Amino acid sequence: MIHSPLYNIYIASCAKDGGIYHYHLCGNGSLKQISFTQMDRPMYMASENNKMYILLRSPFSGSNESGLATYDISADGKLQTPADIISTKGEVACHLSVNCGAVYCANYISGSVLKMPEILIKHEGKGINPIRQEAPHAHYVGFTPDKKYVCVVDLGLDTVFLYNKDLELGDKVQVPKGHGARHLVFSDDGKYCFVANELKSTVSIMEYKCGELKYIDTVSCLPEGYTGETTASAIRFNENHIYVSNRGLDTISVLKNQNGKLVYKDTYSCNGNFPRDFDIVGNYIICTNEKSDSITVFDKNFNVKHIESNVKSPICVISRDA
Repeated sequence: MIHSPLYNIYIASCAKDGGIYHYHLCGNGSLKQISFTQMDRPMYMASENNKMYILLRSPFSGSNESGLATYDISADGKLQTPADIISTKGEVACHLSVNCGAVYCANYISGSVLKMPEILIKHEGKGINPIRQEAPHAHYVGFTPDKKYVCVVDLGLDTVFLYNKDLELGDKVQVPKGHGARHLVFSDDGKYCFVANELKSTVSIMEYKCGELKYIDTVSCLPEGYTGETTASAIRFNENHIYVSNRGLDTISVLKNQNGKLVYKDTYSCNGNFPRDFDIVGNYIICTNEKSDSITVFDKNFNVKHIESNVKSPICVISRDA
């Protein structure tokens, strides 16, 4: 039986001989590789219209600065005609977002954010964890649901910043000290913001309104009684539920949103090691397992539909309609 492709799936393989794997996600949950574009240590991707934007860890000879690579996306989903790589003006760029052609990049080691190509802001300070919060570490940059403001999450400062589009500070709010804010996601109605805190594997809930965030609460995303080492990573919102990946425990946890209150439901094995990223694509969940060099495809009941092996250090996954 032939299953038609539903989505184009792109996986960033963060290795010296890595690059971007392009798959079709088919109707039975399988992945079929279509193409591969070699590049050195891609860190994160974002697409808009027919452009793919890719962060490279350190592509410049004699420099530790990261770079932004841009590709056209052909009608069949393949990457082509790369533009010159542009510096992010910081080290270890780990996240980016694009809106109406404006590209924003977060530099983790430098604790800075760049609106390409010139508007650069640097955070200052440190947190209470002497190893992971010895300095600012910008880990996420994205937009509020109304697209009026830019959110920046800083793991080193336990803080979510709200800037205008020229990176002028408007508001900021902290998660509990030492929790290490990493990534965030908004509810579909735009009323609530949920922050995945890496260092304590918690989720902080905030209310969003007109360019302001109001802290509500923080809850664990781990099973009751678990005391082992683990760090939260990616966070997604789907059908009024929050999904969070846990590296170390190697699971995806599910919590239900009840008007801004989170209720823990369950956690499910990712069938791999170190789930750095995942995405919810149609009726499937696609998880990149960085340390087992594998990709797992589940249905929404966490039944395994496909495992793709031998993809070195897969750390980011995004999708587009096929």
